[in-house]
Amino acid sequence: MQLSAEYYSALEQSKRHHASNKTFSGRFLRPHAPFIKEIIERLGCASILDYGCGKGAQYTWRNEDPVGSIPVGMTIEEFWGVAVTKYDPAYLPFAAEPTGTFDLVICTHTLGSIPIADLPMIIDRLYSLSNKAIYIAEKIAPVKKQVFNRPDLHPFEWDAQRWAAAIRRELPIEVTLSIREQRAEGVVVERMKL
Repeated sequence: MQLSAEYYSALEQSKRHHASNKTFSGRFLRPHAPFIKEIIERLGCASILDYGCGKGAQYTWRNEDPVGSIPVGMTIEEFWGVAVTKYDPAYLPFAAEPTGTFDLVICTHTLGSIPIADLPMIIDRLYSLSNKAIYIAEKIAPVKKQVFNRPDLHPFEWDAQRWAAAIRRELPIEVTLSIREQRAEGVVVERMKL
């Protein structure tokens, strides 16, 4: 994969941000857990890759909320019943490039950190790693964190239609796109099959 100089610059900036901040923990995966579980069960997924897992905190956290969608005391992996391969090129413990294919590839709040010029290659990579399904989640919001020197190169404020057009491929892989957006009526989450 021939990625741009901007991609490698953003990767280095993400590595520095990982090292000096608690953010990029992976905690934003939690609200997606029940929807992902439905995909796992419906398609019989036995292998999962979290592409852009951050620090992986979402996999060590045990639910303590009796009203939550994950049973009390369970981790997400226990809830799903499938071990997850973790990958994040900006975080050394999970920086080893994944090999092989997986029944399900999860990519939550990651693609927004990729320079627009490199998105087609990264999205193609997600498809090449998946046997059955891909679950992508992004949020539409102004940039709050100063992680990247050139935030204008990233798709931070794309709308759902632009994300869908960038992600859609004519391949026999089920793809779900989840978009979270703050609107006048509050936070709206829209999930669509591509």
